[in-house]
Amino acid sequence: MKRMLTSSLAAVVLSLFGVSAGATVSVNLVASGPFSPGSLITLKTFVTANGGEEDSAVIGAIDYPDALVNSNLAGNSQVLLPGFNWHLGPMTCSTTPSTTSCIAFAQFNASSPITVNLTDFQLAITTFIIDATTPVGSVINFEWETASATQRFVWFGLTNAPGVSITVIPEPETAALLALGLLGLAVAARRPL
Repeated sequence: MKRMLTSSLAAVVLSLFGVSAGATVSVNLVASGPFSPGSLITLKTFVTANGGEEDSAVIGAIDYPDALVNSNLAGNSQVLLPGFNWHLGPMTCSTTPSTTSCIAFAQFNASSPITVNLTDFQLAITTFIIDATTPVGSVINFEWETASATQRFVWFGLTNAPGVSITVIPEPETAALLALGLLGLAVAARRPL
């Protein structure tokens, strides 16, 4: 009886706060390539806020090393949060001596906080170009902005989220030629003199 009373009380408390027991709030950044010098990288932002969380503004600016990557803002797209009349913020970038930060998504509702119920919702697609002079083997980190008050990552209570890293690899043609050369060396080494 005591256990039943405790679990019932917990359920009431959860319902009062609008949060279900299995609720999560998350942001996942997924990269797809090819990841070769000069190639286009596509980053997709998937978001979850399914416990009755409220917010009146969400923003996500992605930091990246501008020596290795160039932004390609023309190819970016953002999806409005479903069912709400949000104003879509501008796609802008700002640069420091070593890092550039570009807004992947920015949506605002000045009148009142909004509640969403989303699971793995694709919020934004952001594209970047690997600089043609970036050495093969370089690791490129894409991370959410946490420092600037105007661009700092904010998503239904989250102020940080995992980024994504990619490793620059040779173009497929270059890799094939390299493999062919290594095969030739292996065959030549096995030949008797």
